[in-house]
Amino acid sequence: MNKTEQIYYPDDLITAYLNNELNKEQRVELEQWVAADTAHKQYFYEMTEVWLAANAASGTQEESNRAFQHFRGRIFVSQKKKRFSLRFVRVAAAIFAGILLLGGGYYWGHNHFDPSSLYAMQTVEVPIGSRSRIVLQDGTVVWLNAGSKLSYTNGFSHQDRHVRLEGEGYFEVTRNEKLPFIVNTSDLDVKVLGTKFSVKAYTDEENIEVILAEGSVNLLNIKNPDESLIMKPEQQVIYNKETGTTDIHKVPASLAGHWTTGAHFFNEQTLEQIVRELEKSFDVTFIFRNEEKKKLTFYGDFRVDDSLDDILMIMSSSGKFKYRKTNNIIELY
Repeated sequence: MNKTEQIYYPDDLITAYLNNELNKEQRVELEQWVAADTAHKQYFYEMTEVWLAANAASGTQEESNRAFQHFRGRIFVSQKKKRFSLRFVRVAAAIFAGILLLGGGYYWGHNHFDPSSLYAMQTVEVPIGSRSRIVLQDGTVVWLNAGSKLSYTNGFSHQDRHVRLEGEGYFEVTRNEKLPFIVNTSDLDVKVLGTKFSVKAYTDEENIEVILAEGSVNLLNIKNPDESLIMKPEQQVIYNKETGTTDIHKVPASLAGHWTTGAHFFNEQTLEQIVRELEKSFDVTFIFRNEEKKKLTFYGDFRVDDSLDDILMIMSSSGKFKYRKTNNIIELY
């Protein structure tokens, strides 16, 4: 290419693409331009990065667009000095999965671009005995409880807002009517636009629990797609994975995500359910020497900064069970 020749950059098309506003003809034009030159592809990737980073920081489309236009002007000045020179700190590995819509097959045939790399999953895992707070690209805040895992594709917040949860999470979802936020679990999908709710879906537990604090959510049964349930605030839905039955209870809105502060409440929960929480919070193992003790029910609460010995002493003072603790093993009888 002649050094004095200016490169055509379809910024209006890129902006429309980032805002999900391209029609079919414009999409074809943009994908052909990206595939035509490696510099085009690089430019497109980096512009996508700037827009996503601004969107993550601001949470608004208008501010993202302003950041894009500001950056675009800076690049135009730099192009007068050299054909193409951009350096960035990547905001996340493979963040450009948003280009999935730009004809993976076309890339593959012309530039040997492997579209499967764009399906790579981002995964956040929280170890036993801890909890974590993360902020997704769309501004949604997620708290993950001990032993939980959250996965999402690199196209999150651009082409969809799907996440997969194994464990327990509390979500404060940024509203976006064009892209509903969907939490996928083993048996239920939780679909929302913008709201606050919690989902408990550990793979080793028989129930999936959803508590809605505000807004509304739509529960979709994966095994029976025709079955759905619209939840209202201060409702708790308990879905049994084995029987497929659903129970609905009225609960305080504060019960959704109460554990994010380190507090755990149990209201007529069985001892088996309670010790599961204790195992995750304190990284210990409980062994029932008497199976009947699993069915005992308790009311109360504990905090993760409480002593496990104090919790066990208070619970056992009811006379319902005894325990023996050896290092990280607690036997109940």
